[in-house]
Amino acid sequence: MSQGYSEDYKGKKSPVKKIKDDLKQTGPKRLPIVLAKHDGSIERIQEPEKCHSQPTILIKPRDTENRSLSPTQKCTPQIITKKEESYQTCIQKSGNEDQVQVPAEMKTPVKLIDDYMQFLNEGLSNSLLEQTDFLVIGCLGLQGVGKSTLMSYIANKPNVFPTTTSEYLETTQNCTSGIDAFITKNRVILLDCQPILSSSVAYSTSQKRIVQSIDSSSLPFDNEMISLQLAAFLLSVCHIVLLVQDWFFDPNIFKILQTAEMLKPPMPTSHRNEELVEYFPHIVFVQNKSFYSDFSIKNIKTVQHIYAQLFARSRLHIQSGISIANGNVISELNPSNCGDPINLFVLANSEKEKKSEMNGYHKMHPGQSILIQELRKQLLGLPISPLTHTQLTEKTWLHYCSKVWDAIKKSQFFNEYNRLQA
Repeated sequence: MSQGYSEDYKGKKSPVKKIKDDLKQTGPKRLPIVLAKHDGSIERIQEPEKCHSQPTILIKPRDTENRSLSPTQKCTPQIITKKEESYQTCIQKSGNEDQVQVPAEMKTPVKLIDDYMQFLNEGLSNSLLEQTDFLVIGCLGLQGVGKSTLMSYIANKPNVFPTTTSEYLETTQNCTSGIDAFITKNRVILLDCQPILSSSVAYSTSQKRIVQSIDSSSLPFDNEMISLQLAAFLLSVCHIVLLVQDWFFDPNIFKILQTAEMLKPPMPTSHRNEELVEYFPHIVFVQNKSFYSDFSIKNIKTVQHIYAQLFARSRLHIQSGISIANGNVISELNPSNCGDPINLFVLANSEKEKKSEMNGYHKMHPGQSILIQELRKQLLGLPISPLTHTQLTEKTWLHYCSKVWDAIKKSQFFNEYNRLQA
């Protein structure tokens, strides 16, 4: 055996010696066992490499219905299901919260300032939201000029604000006392104020003084003072203030407006170059119950010129784009014919309009409904500026109104003005 073995490997290296020589030259490494095995085994060796990239189950698992699950098998399906349920629950909850947050639509106005000049929080606070996209429109004017009717038109709800009836006219009573507030569906807060310099307000004030055994010698000045305080309040808390008249023009109401602008407490909105910047709203002059001659080019041009001269030194915004003379309402009333437009809007007399239609006369305007619709569109489309240096929500705006009214009632400027007038 040994001789035959030596003869077979004669002149050749033995396998063991050959392997030892290779290890000395290349160092220790794995032997090429794969090459020495059968072809079938090569495939079995390559299969584990496939398993690393894509795991596959070669053996059918046992029936697991009656088998206890491992902790990972128990948790994984529950977590996925919980995520899906929580996502859907969050959507439902958010939707329900939005529905809960939106209060019921207001049907009637509520008192913001009563006839005793006391500020009320309870009535309006339940209808306000924690959101910043809102618009505040106030209204000033003498008695019987159509303030409440106009505010009902802006609210797109006729007669939502109580209007003067024959009973009020016969008894010389004012319909609105204090300030009434109403919120529309598109978050417009409307403030309807009692008549300015009204004899009926002075009479009701005198009756209260008699009941309370207070001296009524300073009654006229108190009536003017109440008008100034209400006007200053609207100039401080409104984005837009409508000054409603039924003819052109009463100098007393312009005196009240300009004096209220002077006496109103300073409400800073921002600081520019270390200088305090006060807030002033947009003023819109509304001439209600107008005749057909009030729509002429000559009349509109004259009215705009006089208003521009009266408020030349005022910081109230009177050129905001809300105008009947911008060419969008009546083509003839445009800047080239009437001059630079100011915040002037002319509304027709509904009774005269009906008579003109019956007699076939030219109305000089497209109709009362179209005029009101155009005024409402321009008011709601006006870019507004912030009331304070911080952005207010509807609820914080109400708190801000309370602070403003308290500051006005305690202001020394109003008391000194009242003393000088007396």
